[in-house]
Amino acid sequence: MNRIIVGIDGSSPSVAALRWALKEAELDHAGVFLHHVTALEDDPAGERALEKAVDLAGELPRGVHVRTSRGDAARMLVRDARRGDLLVVGSHKTGYLRGRVTGTKSVLVASLARCAVAVVPDDTLGHRHGVVVGVSSDPECHAAIIEGAVEAQRRREELHLVHAAPDSPQGSESGRALLASAVNLASLTAPSLTVRRRLSHRRAADALLDASRSANLLVVGAARTDAEQPGVPGDVMLEVLLNLTSPVMVAR
Repeated sequence: MNRIIVGIDGSSPSVAALRWALKEAELDHAGVFLHHVTALEDDPAGERALEKAVDLAGELPRGVHVRTSRGDAARMLVRDARRGDLLVVGSHKTGYLRGRVTGTKSVLVASLARCAVAVVPDDTLGHRHGVVVGVSSDPECHAAIIEGAVEAQRRREELHLVHAAPDSPQGSESGRALLASAVNLASLTAPSLTVRRRLSHRRAADALLDASRSANLLVVGAARTDAEQPGVPGDVMLEVLLNLTSPVMVAR
């Protein structure tokens, strides 16, 4: 990855996002950029948030870059990111909210960004293992499988491929075929990787949230969007982002 950009606003979720991003930076010595967006010309609270963030990130060997801008937080973060970057934001959406289509900054960022986005829950992330990837027949799933294999290899973790299929002979047959293809793609991406597969007959979002409850990372695919027009996240991606059980990476 080129850079890790972290959205900072002083909230507990943004601190969790920063701590997660710093661990990511240690894996491949990526540069970390702290981006604070404010609606105020004079923002003492924002300045204190940045100072705290810089202190947390101060031990990085490649240093930390800071940017402050004014405007809509989600759109300014997306505007600052380039292809190949990883954009990291925190979220307090860690409870089941099925049926509530409430907008959040993390959902908007994940919908608009042209680069990969990581959404980190405001929760304890210790004692976790494995990388989970949601497998579907959608074209964007290929990016998720490749990204998941790369992330699992970086972490020296197992890769878990999960597909939700209708509880029928036809659904099971097509699901097994999709998983077999996904295993082949993951193995081509990272030949030494241990890959496991799971066919579930639960709702797709429920299957992914349950599988990632103790995972280091859940990777899902996202349709290509235009950064000047709000993207419309798929139902599964939306529900996952509103009910986080682990850090979620939206791959492109």
